[in-house]
Amino acid sequence: MVTVELAVSILAAVVLMTIAAWTVGLLGLEAACRTSAAEIAQQLARGDTAAATRAKQNVPQGASVTTTNTAGWVSVDVTAKRSLGKLGPVTVSGRATTPYEPGETP
Repeated sequence: MVTVELAVSILAAVVLMTIAAWTVGLLGLEAACRTSAAEIAQQLARGDTAAATRAKQNVPQGASVTTTNTAGWVSVDVTAKRSLGKLGPVTVSGRATTPYEPGETP
């Protein structure tokens, strides 16, 4: 009896630790998406498209970048999807909005 209980407990602990590690990974991915979005938005607001292009190359693997220009503001969304087997997919995103610097236009 004790052996079966121990086996089930170990299996449950492994499953819980896997889900916990995946959750921490998702939090790190969200932070990377927010950081990338902020960097891209800042470069576009400055009018530096070359630096913005380089920043787009540093987004998390498999992420998509969407840029919107509205009334003197630039908004950047970085979105990534991840799954853990049948758990997911989970969409993680980061958004940054910043005004254009004086003298710059969209």
